[in-house]
Amino acid sequence: MHPSRSAMRRYAATAALVCFAAALTAQTPKWKSYSYPADGFRATFPSAPQLDTKSQPAGAGPIELHSYCAHLSAGDLCVAVIVHGAQATGLDTDSLLERVKQGVLAGEKTKKLSETPIALDERKGVALETENDTIHTSTRIYLVGDVIYQTIVTSPVAAKYADTARFLDSFRLIPRVPK
Repeated sequence: MHPSRSAMRRYAATAALVCFAAALTAQTPKWKSYSYPADGFRATFPSAPQLDTKSQPAGAGPIELHSYCAHLSAGDLCVAVIVHGAQATGLDTDSLLERVKQGVLAGEKTKKLSETPIALDERKGVALETENDTIHTSTRIYLVGDVIYQTIVTSPVAAKYADTARFLDSFRLIPRVPK
């Protein structure tokens, strides 16, 4: 009888592992690459991002902001595209990069945790880690001609988003195809 009890225990253990694996798979979002040729990028999100567009007047013409965000229970993942930033403001790219960086740091009680110069396809950028009392933010900002790309992950300070690097590292430039 011992062999049949042993076999039953192995079967029960195997069934428990299969159920556990199935439960993990059901809880893990399926990441998918989304391409936006009109804005010149692709990125991988765990759910379809929602597009929000805004236009803001500036010195030499409007600044267009396109935000692609996936709102998750663990935080928000966004790619913001600021079109005609350098042209419309009359600022050089370094000044414009500094202005966007200061905008990230301008939030109430926001403190900078780190700042690192970065590049994407040889284009200048900066990576920022910031926090306030409740929110942790990881941001990468890139300048490409007169377009600013900003990848953003926000999550509660107490539970930083586990796939932050996965999302930020998935961002790639693609050829822009005007609408």
